[in-house]
Amino acid sequence: MDAQREIAELVHSCYWDRDINCARTTLYCMSRLFNQPLDPQLDHAAIGLNGAGRMGCQCGLLEGGLLFLGIRAASLGRTDKEICSLCGRYAAAFRQRFGGVDCQTLRPGGFQKSDPPHLCENLTVEAVRLLHAFVTDLR
Repeated sequence: MDAQREIAELVHSCYWDRDINCARTTLYCMSRLFNQPLDPQLDHAAIGLNGAGRMGCQCGLLEGGLLFLGIRAASLGRTDKEICSLCGRYAAAFRQRFGGVDCQTLRPGGFQKSDPPHLCENLTVEAVRLLHAFVTDLR
């Protein structure tokens, strides 16, 4: 299966079968795609990284991506300074691709009880694809 399709299927499974948020979904997908083990505590730490507990702050897709990027780059021997620079470059790429880095920009309606479930699924697929390409280029 190609990576583009696998990403869409992994995201769908995370949202509909596991009912986890965007940051956790990003971490899970990237862990699977790169066979990169993650500490179980990281999953717990990412529970509130969905716009800072649905407050419309920094998007969990970016936060989860930055967490994974740090883990992956460290496993490839990158220094703290290099990792910080990579994170800045990725955040800039995310902003350029999606027009912002916070949920208030990416979800102008915010989080409403009337929202359909997993409203950000398509955005998540695109964000994980962007991160996948970025991380692939680290090799």
